[in-house]
Amino acid sequence: MDKQMFALRSPQIDANHLDEDFNSYNWEIFSSLFRNSYSHLIHTFKHEFQLFLRLLTSYNTLLSSRYSATIGQQLLQLKYSPLIQTRSQKFFFLSSIVFSYLYEKFLVDYRRLLPFQFIYKLLLFINFLLFLHRGTYINLFERLSRLKTIHNHPPSLRILDYSYMKRELIWHTLNETLGTIIPFITSLKARTLMRKYFSGTIMKRLEQTNVCSVCEQSIVMPHESIGECKHYFCYICAYSLIQHSCPICFKTINNIKPKEFSSK
Repeated sequence: MDKQMFALRSPQIDANHLDEDFNSYNWEIFSSLFRNSYSHLIHTFKHEFQLFLRLLTSYNTLLSSRYSATIGQQLLQLKYSPLIQTRSQKFFFLSSIVFSYLYEKFLVDYRRLLPFQFIYKLLLFINFLLFLHRGTYINLFERLSRLKTIHNHPPSLRILDYSYMKRELIWHTLNETLGTIIPFITSLKARTLMRKYFSGTIMKRLEQTNVCSVCEQSIVMPHESIGECKHYFCYICAYSLIQHSCPICFKTINNIKPKEFSSK
């Protein structure tokens, strides 16, 4: 029988993160059930409930006779080899869950055990360095129980096809380009550019003294620009055009004043 090789490093890391995300999501759903009532129990027995959820998840996945993998490993087509069948392996696995519970509940905030925390984190760091170097045993539980993470199906040589990657790159480039350009194009400037190509009849209608050049409705409280622009607008429309260009003559409006009516 051929010797089974360890799974690649990146799938093992991804599976580990997926397990952590699943535990966080599982706890979030469980705690939301008691958010409106018995919330004090969730706060008081938070670590106990988390321990119960982890044991329940492990009982239905890793410790069951049907599966030999965690949730993250199942999603990435990984598993443990050999299966967790011996008493020592089950003991190490359950001990890792109970130890994480004890560590989070009692040891994290206990100052007298700071040296122990340092030693524990140092062991985790050394184990992770060994994992990066050799690709074996991503956590201490796997190293103590000598469990190998392998692929369900041995990886085979494949013909690389970058068509999907190219589509993704094109889409993300287009998305970023539009996201950069669109904020600089205000709705007023867009309407101005569109009106530039309209027919002359529409432009003549907008140049009438009783029609606002912005909202294209009858003028309410007529105002005009103080400057070269001689078109008329509603007060609200004229106020919104300050420091912008007129939609008709494209001249900048710096200030406005009420429309002056000649008395005859």
